[in-house]
Amino acid sequence: MIIHVKLFASLRRYRPEVALGQSFPCEIGDASTVAQLVSDVLHLPPEEVAISLVNGVYQTRECPLNDGDQVGLWPPIAGGER
Repeated sequence: MIIHVKLFASLRRYRPEVALGQSFPCEIGDASTVAQLVSDVLHLPPEEVAISLVNGVYQTRECPLNDGDQVGLWPPIAGGER
């Protein structure tokens, strides 16, 4: 299956060859989850991925992926008053 992945904020450093705002295709096995995409395919440290959207909807790491899905991944983001 082929999905399209977009990395945001500090996660972009893992794919510097991908232009800002662009997604890239990834081949994954049948019955793959977001967690498997992060660790087994993209080789990202799981603790660096805090938010995942699949086709624009927030999903947990256990979410199964389907051919053609669009996946967005964000690192932990802090903010607020000090």
